[in-house]
Amino acid sequence: MGTALGTTEADLKRFFEGKQVLLKMDMPATKEGVDVYYRRNPAIDFKTYSQRIKKYGVALRNGERSLVTTIRVKGKNLEFQLSGGGYGTLGDETASVYLPSVSKSNRKVQIEKDLKKETDPVPRDQFEKELNRLREIRERENARRQTESLKLEAQRKREIEKKRLQAGSRFNVWFPSGYLPETAPTPDEVMDLLEEYIVSFK
Repeated sequence: MGTALGTTEADLKRFFEGKQVLLKMDMPATKEGVDVYYRRNPAIDFKTYSQRIKKYGVALRNGERSLVTTIRVKGKNLEFQLSGGGYGTLGDETASVYLPSVSKSNRKVQIEKDLKKETDPVPRDQFEKELNRLREIRERENARRQTESLKLEAQRKREIEKKRLQAGSRFNVWFPSGYLPETAPTPDEVMDLLEEYIVSFK
C-alpha cells in the first residue's frame, strides 16, 4: 500500500516500532484503546473514552513512558499499539468456564427401560425409588458443578483483570472510507495526529 510519497506500513513499522513515547493521557486496559478520528474536532469521543476507562481500568498512565510494539495499517484505521496493544488480542483468554452437566448413567437408562416393561407394582415401586435416588445424586452433582463453575469464573475474572493492567493499550486512528488504500500517512503525519496525546522518544 504505497502513496505518492512512497510511505508503506513497513516504513511506519521501521520508524515507530521499538521507540518509546511519553503519554499525555491515561490509556484503557483493552485492545479497544483510544479511538482518534482524522480531521474531526475533537478527535476523540471522550464519552466513549471515559466508559472504557471505567469498564476496563487504566493500563498505561498519563506521564508514563511506553514502548511502541506494533504498527498496523488496516482498511479504515491505523493501529498504534503500546506495550502489547491491550488485552483482548488474539490468544488472550476469556473468563467463561464450562463444566458439562452430568449425563444419565447407564443404570438409570436401563431402569427406565425396565420400568416401561414392568407391570408388577412391587418391582415398579422399587424401580421408581431407585430412579428418584439416582436423580437426586445427579442433581446434587450438577449443582456442585454449577457452584464450582461460578467460583472458577470469578477466579479467572480476577486473573484477567490483573493481566489487563499489564497488557498495554493502543490508539486506533480512524480515516475516511477509501483513504488508507491510497494514502498511508507518513511518520510525521502520524505524530501530528497523536501530538496531543503522546511525545515521541527514540
